[in-house]
Amino acid sequence: MTASVIRRLRDVRMADVPEVGGKAANLGELFAAGVRVPDGVVLTAMAAGLTADDRRSLVDAGAGDLGDGPFAVRSSGISEDGAQHSYAGMFETVLDVAGDDLPAAIDHVLDSANGARAAEYKSAGGEMAVIVQRMVKPVAAGVALTADPITGDRGSTVVTAVRGTADRLVSGAAFGDEWLVGERTAVARRQPETAIDGRQAVRVANEARRIAAARGAPQDVEWAIDQEDTLWIVQTRPMTALPPEVSWEAPAAGAYTRMLRFGEWIAEPVTPLFESWLLTAMEDRMHAFFREEIGQIAPRPYHVVVNGWYFYAINFVSGRALLRSLPGMLGHLIRTPRHLAGIIPPTVRYSIPITERMWREDLQPRYRASVADAERRVEDLPVAELPPFIDELAHLAGEYFGSIAALSGAAYKMEMNLARFYRRFLAPSLGGSHLPLLAGFDQPAATGRGALVSLDWSYALLQQDASATARDHGRVEQARHAAEEAAFEVLRPSPRRLRAFRRLLTDSQHVVPIREEQVSELTIAWPVMRRAVLRIGGWLADQGAIAEADEVFFMTRDEVLLALGGTTAVTRADLASRRDLRAEQARLVPPRQVGHANRMMEKVWDSFPKLIGAVPSDRAIVSGVPASAGRATGSVRVIRQPEEFADLQPGEILVAPLTSPAWTPLFNRAAGVVTDVGSAAAHASIIAREFGIPAVVGCGDATSRLQTGMRVTVDGTTGNVEPEEGYQAV
Repeated sequence: MTASVIRRLRDVRMADVPEVGGKAANLGELFAAGVRVPDGVVLTAMAAGLTADDRRSLVDAGAGDLGDGPFAVRSSGISEDGAQHSYAGMFETVLDVAGDDLPAAIDHVLDSANGARAAEYKSAGGEMAVIVQRMVKPVAAGVALTADPITGDRGSTVVTAVRGTADRLVSGAAFGDEWLVGERTAVARRQPETAIDGRQAVRVANEARRIAAARGAPQDVEWAIDQEDTLWIVQTRPMTALPPEVSWEAPAAGAYTRMLRFGEWIAEPVTPLFESWLLTAMEDRMHAFFREEIGQIAPRPYHVVVNGWYFYAINFVSGRALLRSLPGMLGHLIRTPRHLAGIIPPTVRYSIPITERMWREDLQPRYRASVADAERRVEDLPVAELPPFIDELAHLAGEYFGSIAALSGAAYKMEMNLARFYRRFLAPSLGGSHLPLLAGFDQPAATGRGALVSLDWSYALLQQDASATARDHGRVEQARHAAEEAAFEVLRPSPRRLRAFRRLLTDSQHVVPIREEQVSELTIAWPVMRRAVLRIGGWLADQGAIAEADEVFFMTRDEVLLALGGTTAVTRADLASRRDLRAEQARLVPPRQVGHANRMMEKVWDSFPKLIGAVPSDRAIVSGVPASAGRATGSVRVIRQPEEFADLQPGEILVAPLTSPAWTPLFNRAAGVVTDVGSAAAHASIIAREFGIPAVVGCGDATSRLQTGMRVTVDGTTGNVEPEEGYQAV
């Protein structure tokens, strides 16, 4: 009977789970894999039916060669630490148990199976075994998660640590240190206890990954380091409730990025209605605008959606297609020579006033008038007439976006010329970057139509004034003038260079406020379009086609048109499933780019960091586009939704997916800004420069790698976000 009731921990395997429980079986597998695990025994589930005296005799016989203690006594439920449910923390654990107290500790753990917390477990048919192990006397202990529990990212390991035993951490009594360990780096997210250093964090993570590889799934690994710096594994269990592992393969040939054009406005999975209607219509009209202006033909698709996330095409046409379209482009440009200015680099400066004039004299007043007319008509139109009403506004918004893209493209070329000039002729004497030369300009007035959070129709507009005057606007303007004078002084011995610099500076500075003025009016059509969409949703809800008006956002355009005609193309269950899927996809961390670019595009893409002045840093937690010069150190505040705006405290580092105009008031409180998406021309970049705070944008995964409370330094000149001095990166 003894052999069937008490077994050596090193001898059990997963096949023994019905007798020894999940935790013991996992530890037995670790023994077999050569992992350092404290030796011990397990009283099988049969022991629960024995008397206390019988259990005492079994322990004396089976655990005698483990010494006099101290021991750690833990539960090992038959359903505990499984792949579907862990039941972690359901039962008691008793640590530092002397040999004479071992029977009482075992009884205490068994009795915990009768507690209220274990009711769910018992209803699932769970029985319990008990593990007795030699107690490791740790100087530090904790938990290693071999996948990010929030995003599901399998490329990162999260290591938490406290001084002494891990029970304070597991119970929630201690906050603990937290390290994010990647392939070659370990960065402390927080260190209230300084329990371990970066070298030890890497060692723990590597051992946890080895265990995960052997077990074939991400693991939750409890570990301890003793006074001899020996690493012990106390237990392991599969991580449960992780987002599914996904593939980020592009569904079409070519390369696609989140960092350009519409991608700078979208930092969440797209809803079906937005992607199939507004986004597609705007892209079609934008590319038609490009064809009309310069005869440029971009290959389709203009974007792809991967795991719910939007990626914009960055594909050049093939050589053959370019040759086929070249005669038409040349003929178009010869007939309209003013468009040559935006194509030929030496003359690009002349395209800016042309584009500005077209926008101010035609597109801007036409867009304003159309939106004003739509606002007067939207509530009175029959529901059947709302789709073409929306189409008209969407196409006009796409044309407007095309104008922004044209001006931004020319402005970008001008700014890169200024950046190159600065690095070559001014940085050796002055240091820094050209960015302070492009700050300190007046901001456009608010449109009065609410503040846009996202281009996606599913987001309501904030009923607030999104404009804000930078508290240090005068200081930023003075800093710009000082930077100008310093540059003039350096270049004064060379009149030719000074003239060239003045020309570059004038051209680049001229476009900064224009670009932001354009952007500020892009979204004036969104409130009325959203009202029209919700009118359609309300009508469909009244007809019983959908449950609530806002379910329309999870229909496609074609499904909406069919439903308006009386044909059901999608069920309520389908819509609920799509809503749930989007919420799940929002936890993912998408890459900056999917697919593969051709050699020409790869060359352009690879040269981009150097062009913008990014400086690689081994200490960086995240890196991106240097968007607003300067350095600021502060506590991170991750904000993803408007409901969290009030959480940002003065002097904190704002970390966000993106910052649309609705976020502008936060810049007066932030010491620095870090975003997942964006470029040097993005809203976050321009506003940060006006507010005189450093910004790093387009980091890709800042909101998942940085955590609220971390102390970091944002370097808006080099494009790096580094841990505060005292944190370790190895």
